[in-house]
Amino acid sequence: LPTIQAHGDVGLLDRRCLAGHDFSRGDVVVFRSPTYHRRRSVQRLIALPGDWIQIPEKREIRQVPDGHCWVEGDNAGHSWDSRHYGPVPLGLMEGRITHIIWPPDRIQRVDRMVPEGRIMPQHRHVF
Repeated sequence: LPTIQAHGDVGLLDRRCLAGHDFSRGDVVVFRSPTYHRRRSVQRLIALPGDWIQIPEKREIRQVPDGHCWVEGDNAGHSWDSRHYGPVPLGLMEGRITHIIWPPDRIQRVDRMVPEGRIMPQHRHVF
């Protein structure tokens, strides 16, 4: 099911992550749509630059290019996301949603979640 209800939920947007693109796998992010630039999208960030991601629908494995991330909706069957338009430039990011603050019966923290077995993180070694 979707974490954020498209019509009705109001979320708390953290923009501090924009400095240095400080995002984590599993964050729910807000970004300008790469296909409809006047529209904002809310998706879960699944993979970071350099990570390898398995795309089950296409039976392929892709590497996320530098300066990009991979986003997917929590409701995979009804989501227009990176599986359709590819990696999203980090420059389109507007922040991450940390909490749902409206309506009152849905007030909650938004947890990070990453699908198991689909991401092969790029490990960066410091020498």
